[in-house]
Amino acid sequence: MVNVDKTYLMLTGFFALSIALNIALWSSVRTVRVEWRDVPPTPSVSAALWSSLGDRQLAYRSYGTMIQNMGYTGGTITSLKDYDYNALGLWFRLAHKLDPKSDFMPLLAGYAFGSLRGHPEKLPPIIDYLELAAGNGEGQKWRFMGQAAFLARFKMNDMDRALELARKLAAFKNPDMASWARQMPVFILNAQGEKEAAYAFMLNLLKTESHNLHPNEVNATLAYICEQILDEHEAAVEPLCSVFH
Repeated sequence: MVNVDKTYLMLTGFFALSIALNIALWSSVRTVRVEWRDVPPTPSVSAALWSSLGDRQLAYRSYGTMIQNMGYTGGTITSLKDYDYNALGLWFRLAHKLDPKSDFMPLLAGYAFGSLRGHPEKLPPIIDYLELAAGNGEGQKWRFMGQAAFLARFKMNDMDRALELARKLAAFKNPDMASWARQMPVFILNAQGEKEAAYAFMLNLLKTESHNLHPNEVNATLAYICEQILDEHEAAVEPLCSVFH
């Protein structure tokens, strides 16, 4: 009976001590928070492959998950404006070397980090990466060039860079590319006040691509020429615009 009482007292004492230690530990660390130390340095391709035992897809997906969640750990939420976008650009370029065909990283770059507001000076690395990811515009890759041009024009208000990207987009030899993609240089030229260049570009587009366009797209193209590029008097004497009179 005495041994049982001693065992009980010892267990009770250990339990009370563990409670006290837990309370002391909680009291000492309850104000500690994970600090955001910004985007980590980018490894080389060889180092990235070494960490994944030579598996490119494992490295690509692991780094993609890391980039997607790096600002949302330890109970903290990091604003996009607090990221180092130059460092992000290096991570995206590393991912492109690991897998240039996957759309995961370009979508993450364009739709997540490209949604940054109020800090257009941070966006060039994202735009440059989307241009790289577009490749030769095969499949649906041309959309990344379109998004790069969109960010340059509407987020950065850099019309020269937007026009450069739009011309590359329009030059892609992809028959399945949307007609608006081929017309994007016209939209930018028109916004710059380069009406004659926009008009000439659109006419050439109709001459060379009309056989690939749906009739509705042809009509939309004509409407843009007659209602957006030309003024009322110019449209009145333009034969192409007779259908709108």
